[in-house]
Amino acid sequence: MSEREPTRAVTRLRLTRRELLKAAQLAGVGACAAGIGVVGHAAGATRSVSGTCRICTMHCGFVATVRGDRVVRIEGDPRSPTRGFICQHGFALPEIVHADDRIRRPLKREGSRFREIPWSQALQEIAARLTDVKKEFGPHALAVHTGWPFVRHPLIPYLQRFCHAFGTPNLSTVASLCEAAQRMGKSLTVGAGYFPDMPRTRTLVLWGANPSASMPLFTQQVASKAVPGKSLIVIDPIRTEHAAQATLHLRILPGTDGALALGFLRQLLQDHLEDRASLEGALGLEELTALVEPWDLDRVSRETTVPRPLIERALLLMTRDRPTAIWDGLGIEHHQNGLQTIRAVSALQALLGGVETPGGVLLAAAASPRFASEQLPVLYRQTTQQPVPPVPAMKPIGYERFPLYDVFNRQAQGNLYPDAILEDQPYPLRAMVFFGCNAAVTWAGTERLRKAMGKLKLLVSVDPFLSATGEISDYVLPAATFAEGTQPVWSAGLQAGGESATIVREQHEAWPDWKILFELARSLKLSDYFPWQTFQEAQAAPRVPWMSDPPRQPVPAPSSEMTGPVRFPTVSGRLELKSSLMEHFGADPLPTWAPAPTRTSSEFPLWLVSGPRTRNFINSQFHNLHSLSQSSPEPFVEIHPDAAKAAGISDGQRVAVVSPHGRIELRVRVSERVHPATALLPAGWARANANVLTDGQALDPVTGFPAFRSAVCRIERA
Repeated sequence: MSEREPTRAVTRLRLTRRELLKAAQLAGVGACAAGIGVVGHAAGATRSVSGTCRICTMHCGFVATVRGDRVVRIEGDPRSPTRGFICQHGFALPEIVHADDRIRRPLKREGSRFREIPWSQALQEIAARLTDVKKEFGPHALAVHTGWPFVRHPLIPYLQRFCHAFGTPNLSTVASLCEAAQRMGKSLTVGAGYFPDMPRTRTLVLWGANPSASMPLFTQQVASKAVPGKSLIVIDPIRTEHAAQATLHLRILPGTDGALALGFLRQLLQDHLEDRASLEGALGLEELTALVEPWDLDRVSRETTVPRPLIERALLLMTRDRPTAIWDGLGIEHHQNGLQTIRAVSALQALLGGVETPGGVLLAAAASPRFASEQLPVLYRQTTQQPVPPVPAMKPIGYERFPLYDVFNRQAQGNLYPDAILEDQPYPLRAMVFFGCNAAVTWAGTERLRKAMGKLKLLVSVDPFLSATGEISDYVLPAATFAEGTQPVWSAGLQAGGESATIVREQHEAWPDWKILFELARSLKLSDYFPWQTFQEAQAAPRVPWMSDPPRQPVPAPSSEMTGPVRFPTVSGRLELKSSLMEHFGADPLPTWAPAPTRTSSEFPLWLVSGPRTRNFINSQFHNLHSLSQSSPEPFVEIHPDAAKAAGISDGQRVAVVSPHGRIELRVRVSERVHPATALLPAGWARANANVLTDGQALDPVTGFPAFRSAVCRIERA
């Protein structure tokens, strides 16, 4: 339909937004406007188109069979760097692109229902309402947030540019609750993020990571370490597929990983540190030695519930069968002590002699001799096109409370948005635009977030589907998938440019995200900052340095006492067991670990581990796809037989999971693969939302990350 055609009512929703917010559960991803039919087959010959899958960060190469204007088949491309691998999400691409419940036109909420409207009307009305918010509360009352599909996406700098042009500092991304804590903790210790040198590693330690679900491309490489002459160690409360085949599995109590790391460090410093010369010049070696002294293995065993002989065996394998590489995952960052745990694990990796060495871990960024203030972090080296938007008058939300998060990310900390909406702290937030984010399901503290969303003057969701967040939005704008039209090309580098070849045209009236952003900017009379007609044109425009100034007081200068070669891309050029940046910003410079403030009790006897990815879904995505949901039609809470017996629960029974913050109902699965003191709950299900049970205000004191994996709960009969 053209934009001149009359609009038509969409009667799917019969509740107001406030009524939806008060409901026990929000509608699922599959909810959509009525009357949307299947896209028809377009005439044309069958052809093959090569492409790169952008569903996750693996970016696997594929070959699409296209008939007319319809994707009919996906195969892995053996000529690509991923050598023909493709996972179930890639195979489902035809179903994603041509799903019956794609949003066809922009949707506008009118009381108890949505109505389809033309793009021009949607953009004009959104711009008018944003202008009203700006006049009443100031430009900083707008926040823009992106979700998982925008990880390392080249559109992020343009979203930052848009926010500055409007006058708000509040761009936030999935970095508010995923991956950034690891990058920060590793950078504070060795100067950059890192990854295992898989082909040459002899001992691989999977610590809170499960590549079989999150990065299946590496499944066979991980499994290849569980053979004679090599070692695979898994540290996880759950007996994952990798744990089942591992040389050794340490089934740790959730949230105690830092205690285990300190115990390993103590033993290493006392008995197993063979190459002390390599630590010459390391900052804080003496202080770290004193810090870990109380962490003898008996204490570590009591804290972690891992038997001492297993801890000793793990340490023997890590020190004997070198080189050793640690692959740590989200399982150690989603706790209130996550940043310090990551630093302790990074220190352990360094003391094992495995940083920038064959078979150890390789730094993710090229090692700069020394980081001057304008070089730390990588986003300081960002560029933009002229004219450069003015610097917003206000600082981003989270600037004062989480200064190191600001230093490393130059973004707002999205987990504080409910405070700004409900309490006007640090100032009022009254409008939000979500790009590819289903916050109503994926953010911690769902109940408080719902309450906050109900106070917004404007909520806009940009997404191919009507998600739970879309259901409560004022406007929903239909975004094209990466397989439609000309889309930005990107790889691991943030600034990768260009556009991909068209696989199929945009479905219905969906627009690519870049076009939605550029046109919204023009509707807000920001055309001077967005003059380009295509993304390729924007990427090709000349650039100048931008956001290269230190955000607050300068970072520490390299030590004048440093002698010898610079070995790490840290502020000092040394291994920083004691972080100069942490000390500079008033945080504990040593990787001190303490138990989380939340504790189990007779009322809530189990630790709730929410968030481990299930193979078929990524966060809240793809629950509406038959090919992926048929093998996982409903969520389960998984508990150990001991916990089931204590609660009087049997396998398959419908139960309630209750926490201090909420209650949900679903079926129980009784399994010995989970820790006896743990309840395992998948995240991303709108009809059994794990984040109803989590506390959105229980945050890591340095990063602001939520404690997704260390809440407490009880299981009772439904």
